[in-house]
Amino acid sequence: MAFLHVILFSSEHQQPHVLMSNPCDAVHQPLRRIILSSTEEMIQLQNPETGYEKAHRQVEQIFRRFFPARGMVTREGQIQLCHTMLDALFGRDVALCDAGVGLGKTYAYLVACVLWQLQRPQQMQRPVVISTASIALQSAILKEYIPFLSDVLIQNGYIQKPICAVLRKGKERFACDKRLLIRQKQISVRGERFRRRATALRAANQCLDLDLLPGISRHDRRLICVPERCSRSCILHSDCRYRQYLKDSNDASVTIQVCNHNYLLADAAHRQNGWKPLLKDYQALIIDEAHKRPETFRQINTRRIRSSDLLHFEKILVTSHCTLGAQKLRGASRAFLTAFTPAENESERAKSLCLTTEQSAALQHLNRVIEEILKLENKETPLVLRNKLHDIQELLPLFLRRDTTFVRYVECRRENGILSTDLCAVPFDLPQCVYDALWREQKPAILTSGTLDTGEDFTHAKHRLGLDRGTPLRTLRILSPFRYDENCLLYFPEPQHTKPPYKQDEDRVAHQIQELINTANGHTVVLFTSYDQMGRVYEKLKNKFPVPVLQVQRNPQVYLERFKQLPNAVLFASGACWEGVDFPGDMVSLLIIVKLPFKVPDPLGEALRKQYRNLHSYIQAEVVPEMQIKLRQGFGRAIRTESDSCVVAVLDPRAAPGKRYRQAVLDALPKMPISDKLTDIQSFLQSKKNPSYFEPRFPKEVDYHAGNLFHSGSQKQRSHHAAADSDLP
Repeated sequence: MAFLHVILFSSEHQQPHVLMSNPCDAVHQPLRRIILSSTEEMIQLQNPETGYEKAHRQVEQIFRRFFPARGMVTREGQIQLCHTMLDALFGRDVALCDAGVGLGKTYAYLVACVLWQLQRPQQMQRPVVISTASIALQSAILKEYIPFLSDVLIQNGYIQKPICAVLRKGKERFACDKRLLIRQKQISVRGERFRRRATALRAANQCLDLDLLPGISRHDRRLICVPERCSRSCILHSDCRYRQYLKDSNDASVTIQVCNHNYLLADAAHRQNGWKPLLKDYQALIIDEAHKRPETFRQINTRRIRSSDLLHFEKILVTSHCTLGAQKLRGASRAFLTAFTPAENESERAKSLCLTTEQSAALQHLNRVIEEILKLENKETPLVLRNKLHDIQELLPLFLRRDTTFVRYVECRRENGILSTDLCAVPFDLPQCVYDALWREQKPAILTSGTLDTGEDFTHAKHRLGLDRGTPLRTLRILSPFRYDENCLLYFPEPQHTKPPYKQDEDRVAHQIQELINTANGHTVVLFTSYDQMGRVYEKLKNKFPVPVLQVQRNPQVYLERFKQLPNAVLFASGACWEGVDFPGDMVSLLIIVKLPFKVPDPLGEALRKQYRNLHSYIQAEVVPEMQIKLRQGFGRAIRTESDSCVVAVLDPRAAPGKRYRQAVLDALPKMPISDKLTDIQSFLQSKKNPSYFEPRFPKEVDYHAGNLFHSGSQKQRSHHAAADSDLP
């Protein structure tokens, strides 16, 4: 019997569906299945699925089926991001991906890496390196993201055993068994008053990673960490836990190495200089929080001669009984400080170096002294110190001779009332240095962040990251899935609020902040670009609100935790609080940005300025994009989940309608309603929050001694808070 059939293939299930000309021929169904099965196999044999195609198909399965089955939301932008990353890995390209907040970029690059390792034509022999800027993200990748992904992939038959990942970081982060034993003996003989420190040190016997032992003091950490150079004569050399950790980290089973930006760049420097690499040779590179990479590269490539180091070396010579050497270095250190320390009436800001006769003589004198110390026959002088002095000696010609490839400057800072002076030299062409260190070998790489582009353009990011020098490059920008148009309001003060009669800028800022906080009844984070301005404004406002007010100082984590405990507090913050801090939910309903976060002028910026035909061109090409990146980072503190709602107030008059940087601000931020009226803020918040949200509440369990905490309650309450403030270190 002849019959006609048509084969249809479902893209989702890859199973054939049959449409028969005679539905009554049910008796022939088994035969038809055999024929169809054979036909499908023939088609697959003739057109086999490549590893590239299979990996992309698996991306769809993971994000559309497997992850949702475990409670995760399907996001089209996340899937598109993963496909782009996968293309870059297979194509040995570099992918520059700007992924908005809440998109899920971490799972996107983890899935791309694992599928590439599984489906690439040649079996993966080397791991992937994931570099991040924050310890929190490193911990989340190792303890949350990778275990979850492993479980999903094992459950669905993609892999047979969990993904093996390891954290790589500097040896100063780990305990040295020999030095730990010595320190424990020193503490044990000091009696009961050192019992707490002895207990903390005993914990290091069970935990190699010192970052997991917060009870150990900074002083003890320095004494028990793995030294810069390990002696082969060490009695514990063969049984050392740190060496076992290094051995395990380089095992063939490790497919992902996680490190920070500093460690990755240090590894690149080792490879360039022909030294032993810090990381196992890797096949591909993932750089998360990539917007921080240029600044990290600048820091690690800045050569320094520190006055504090010279003073420290002098103390080591004294304790090593090298009296003559200590005397010589003391004289040279004083001459160094005298020559390079600015006058009391001068700014402590970094200044370009133009050697005076006195400064040149001080450096030459230091060079002679170091030479004499290195010639001294003294076995008590530590080898590490001799190496450090030799390093300084090698740096001195960089400052004594003119070198146009470096920008030289003097940097002064005051710590605990003591002024420290550094001579600094940074490569002029940092992007070229980045290219030489990371991109010259043309390994596949993925660079991602929420703040890579400025407006609609990746030009600035490409240049800063050294990716505009012929590197095969893909770019992708995917906006955040959050509904900023519904859940966010952008506020600029009315023009009359930015003009006199204010006697000084702090008066204007304080008045505007007070109006805004009263409108929102707390629930506020105020971001400053200057600690000095923050302190002055705080003093004007600290007793003017019926809600708690905290000012972030040293050890910001303490203040952040106290703020999170309070239901309607106000937080004054600066510095590191512009990024990397989460305030999810209704914790923050008002974010105030006092000034646009322009970078403080520095000698490197002054040198770069000379490359442009005029000041305006330099500002538009370098200064404004940097401001936009940091502004987006600060804005990211406002909305952290789909359900968050927030008012963002920008008080800088330069962002007012018709002003110079108005459009730059709007280009940097997501599209959302804009207002200049306080009544609109009130209406917006009332439409998003319950009435109880605005009621002042002071939980009894909060430790008010944790930071500067004030409110305008009773005199008794104010006295209590003032006393708490006086107890701060």
